[in-house]
Amino acid sequence: MLRTLQVQNIALIERLELEIRPGFTALTGETGAGKSILLDAVGLLLGSRASSELVRSGADKAIVQGVFDIDPQHSDAISHLCVSEGIDFEEEQLVVSREVFSSGKTTARVNGRIVTVQFLRELGRMFIHQHGQHDSVALLRKEEHVTLLDAYGGAAVSRAKLDYSIAYTAYIEYTKKLNNMEKSQRERAQRLDLLQYQKQEIDAAGLQPGEEEGLQIEQRRLQHSEKLRTVVDDVYEKLYEGDTRTSAIVGEVYRLQRLVDNSLEFDRDLGELSEYLQTAQVNLSEAAEFVRHYKSRVEFDPNRLQQVEDRLASLVRLFRKYGESTVEILGFYRELERECGQLLNHEETLAELQRQVDQAQRLLLECGEKLSELRQRVADTLEQDLARELEFLLMPKVQLHLQFTATKPMPTGIDNVEILFSANQGEALKPLAKIASGGELSRVMLAITHVLSESSPVATLIFDEIDTGISGRAAQAVAERIAQIAKHHQVLIVTHMAQMACLATHHLTIVKQIEDGRTFTNVQVLTPEQRVDEIAKMIGGENVSETTRRQAGEMLNWRSFVTSQEVN
Repeated sequence: MLRTLQVQNIALIERLELEIRPGFTALTGETGAGKSILLDAVGLLLGSRASSELVRSGADKAIVQGVFDIDPQHSDAISHLCVSEGIDFEEEQLVVSREVFSSGKTTARVNGRIVTVQFLRELGRMFIHQHGQHDSVALLRKEEHVTLLDAYGGAAVSRAKLDYSIAYTAYIEYTKKLNNMEKSQRERAQRLDLLQYQKQEIDAAGLQPGEEEGLQIEQRRLQHSEKLRTVVDDVYEKLYEGDTRTSAIVGEVYRLQRLVDNSLEFDRDLGELSEYLQTAQVNLSEAAEFVRHYKSRVEFDPNRLQQVEDRLASLVRLFRKYGESTVEILGFYRELERECGQLLNHEETLAELQRQVDQAQRLLLECGEKLSELRQRVADTLEQDLARELEFLLMPKVQLHLQFTATKPMPTGIDNVEILFSANQGEALKPLAKIASGGELSRVMLAITHVLSESSPVATLIFDEIDTGISGRAAQAVAERIAQIAKHHQVLIVTHMAQMACLATHHLTIVKQIEDGRTFTNVQVLTPEQRVDEIAKMIGGENVSETTRRQAGEMLNWRSFVTSQEVN
């Protein structure tokens, strides 16, 4: 549930902080005052597309921040999503913010951590659903109808859709492989020639896994053989031969050890030093033996160096073509062998792929039929629920039917779903997009929203002038239904309709003012007395009379009666 909303430098709003309370909140005000701007700000928190045009003139950036209270029964899903993104999660609240710069760049944060707009959309779907006039327009697109049906179907339909999606993906992949195999004979022959050439080139190289590392070590040794020989000769000479000024190190250590041994009779503690010197003699002898053997291997061999460098150059050419190491090239070679085998045994491979395609198609149709049957059962229940809902919304004669038309397998299933509609008794059902009026579309959209909201985990619903095109008793019914939804959800609605505003438990008015030559939008939380005046304006215009004030007061008193009733 949205607890607080802070807005800064968005369009006409310079700075605004609102506490959004539970229940039913109405936002009213003159056309152009900035009501929809406020909802645009909320939309930014939900991952809506941002534009630099939203930034208030003269400002570098716009900022919107919302604090959301998290219902314990929904915290697991939100926690899982946040933890997967590395966001510190507290069970009770999340702070979501969005900055929009005048350059067009945007930055989104959740609990202080920068996130992508896509992540914001995923998170926003768990918090808020927004409905407006554009949703009624969405009803005109029949491809949206199956989405509404699936949302009503809940977990059972979701599982069936997942099974179908997996089967559809497998079928498409096998079909692509089969199509690739069914290329012309010339293409197969050309492909086989290329593969065999590559295979022969790798065969001729006689690669050994990891050999490049050994060759590089040997290359360095051969390239620096003279320096290495000088080093080991010097070491050997110092260990065993010495020079005119110094004795050999091995002989000198032996002499020192004998001196110490001759002194043991005077102090037995020197025994430890004697042991150290004996150990040094052993280590020096082993070092000398290593040097003796190493000298025999360190000889400059220009022929061998040329062989090593030629081999490395050959490997580099292969690396550029087939992989970054001998291990990768040998893996590529195995793939060559597999594909060559398929091309050489084309008929057998083709038959096996055809068998896999047929098997995948059978599974796809089986999953598609299960999904279709489940959708049709759900559709029957949805039609009944919508009929009751539309009757409440003063559309008792309306007929609404979800028509299924079989199609070839598509990503969404094996049938199209379209809402058919008849507003008058005796009239034939026709596509909703062709015959429904704006007011009828609004009520159908509200009926669907209410039916879906009863099982929806989303705590907050926002309606932007969904009552457009409705008046009289129909407007009253719509208002009562919104009030009923608000008993179980936090509801915010932008409205110009007095019947709607009077049923709200909280009332905000959006006011546009001019100060020092600049226009500002402000939001005022109305007191009970101020509500009477605002609703009176909505009834009779700017000139409020005692009659319109009395009417407004009666409507507000009537609100107490209506909201206390349980609407079916």
